[in-house]
Amino acid sequence: MRTKDELFRAAQREIASRRQYAVMQAENARRAAFAAHPALAQADDAQMRAGLALAKAAALGGDVEAARTALTRADEALTAATREAGYAENAFQPAYACPRCHDTGMYNGNPCTCVAEIARRLRREEINAASPLGLCQFSTFDVNRYSADIEPELGISARAYMEKLLHYCENYAQKFSSKSTNLLFMGHTGLGKTHLALAIADAVLGGGHDVLYTSAAALAARLGREHFDFDSSDEWLNACQEADLLILDDLGTEYITPLTISVLYELINTRMLTERPTIYTTNITDQSVFVARYTEKVASRMLGGCKMFKFFGSDQRLQS
Repeated sequence: MRTKDELFRAAQREIASRRQYAVMQAENARRAAFAAHPALAQADDAQMRAGLALAKAAALGGDVEAARTALTRADEALTAATREAGYAENAFQPAYACPRCHDTGMYNGNPCTCVAEIARRLRREEINAASPLGLCQFSTFDVNRYSADIEPELGISARAYMEKLLHYCENYAQKFSSKSTNLLFMGHTGLGKTHLALAIADAVLGGGHDVLYTSAAALAARLGREHFDFDSSDEWLNACQEADLLILDDLGTEYITPLTISVLYELINTRMLTERPTIYTTNITDQSVFVARYTEKVASRMLGGCKMFKFFGSDQRLQS
């Protein structure tokens, strides 16, 4: 996973490549047209020479008005030659993907919106590659797959409960900000925890925020390798710390070591201090097991700073 800065630079490189391609295509079209229509090439050459004559007159004190008139006539002649050859007036202009910045990445002195759009797409591609379900959406979360029978622990059906949870998550994503609370989704395998977490990620990304997804096992393994690689700068940890929203999936599946506990505490603590929300999912439903696995120091930081939701029902992946 890339940091925000790395993602921004990748988006800028893509825009630069896009601009280069547009210019090259326009130049190829221009050369082909001029080869097929000599009169068009002559008119273009005359316009270029008229432009140079105007620049020379302005620089050396010549007859600027006469040079400007000559350039106007050359422009008109080129327009007429282009039309007679069967081409639109702008046929040889680069077809830039972004009409605002012409694929420069800058608009009115600021990064263009197209840079952020590309960065969001690149992040979505990362999440899709790393997550088991791809980037899910609220519209594909089917509450009818949950039982309509009363769940004793809830006093209502799992279906009614999950419908309320779905609406809560939709509202959470819509109003997401640095002030949003951390969430902890707890429950057995296949109950939709990752689906809802990724649906939030999809909506929050669409709202212009940066989102990073990783499984706990992948994070622990990667950070362990970086810890023993003295040439590494812990890029994954930096990316996880600075993302506007972090999805930390499947807590409890990672290999626990003192290093894992230390890094997890650093990550959780840093994100809380910098007001960057995190969504955790886990199959662990007993808080005492959480404390035993992650130590009281980490568990209290995690559980105490989260709004917890327990998922009910049967494994959705086993249903046809």
